[in-house]
Amino acid sequence: MADIAYNFSDLLSQDSNKKIVVLTVEGQLDESNVDNFAPKVYTKIEENTDASFIIDLEKVSYMNSKSIGYISDWYSKISAHGNKVVIAKAASNIKDVLNVVGLDKVIPMAQTMEEAKSLA
Repeated sequence: MADIAYNFSDLLSQDSNKKIVVLTVEGQLDESNVDNFAPKVYTKIEENTDASFIIDLEKVSYMNSKSIGYISDWYSKISAHGNKVVIAKAASNIKDVLNVVGLDKVIPMAQTMEEAKSLA
């Protein structure tokens, strides 16, 4: 089983008092762990229907197609509440995968956390 670590933290956006939840993920998102990890994110989304989300992938070294499917679904659930999702600090190999599947056309990607906050 691949190791995965994650953390949720709350921010206020730069332009308003809108809440932003930052999901920081570290490790590999794959078949061995994503089905156990994903429900925790769904719970956080349901607890924060008034918040935009930044998904910090700086320390993710691998993600499979199932993980990308979950990110797409999280985007759908968050945006259904009128909130935004931004992917932040993804490594080049992760950005390449997200580009190939076209997720970068749907979810904005930021190089820095400051840029992500301005987009959220």
